[in-house]
Amino acid sequence: MVKILGNDVWRAGQKIGWVEGYFVKDRDGKKIGYFRDRFVYDVNDRKIAYIEGDYLISQGSGSEAKINLDKVAENVEGGVLSELAKCAVYVLLGD
Repeated sequence: MVKILGNDVWRAGQKIGWVEGYFVKDRDGKKIGYFRDRFVYDVNDRKIAYIEGDYLISQGSGSEAKINLDKVAENVEGGVLSELAKCAVYVLLGD
């Protein structure tokens, strides 16, 4: 589980990254991805996830995983980030 405090992302008491505008950065400040419209992209501009209805569809290794948005909310607590921003944090920095 990760916690959002402001734009910072924390896990187990350590800052693991933050959200800056539409970009998600790791603890070293390196951009690891971004989000736009209903899509999450990696740093190489590949679409890796998107929101469809009540689900986050995560794409990778030739398969898709459907995750209920309630599960995303359970795993990304706090903050005032948009649902899409929380999904990006979940995909890019989550467990």
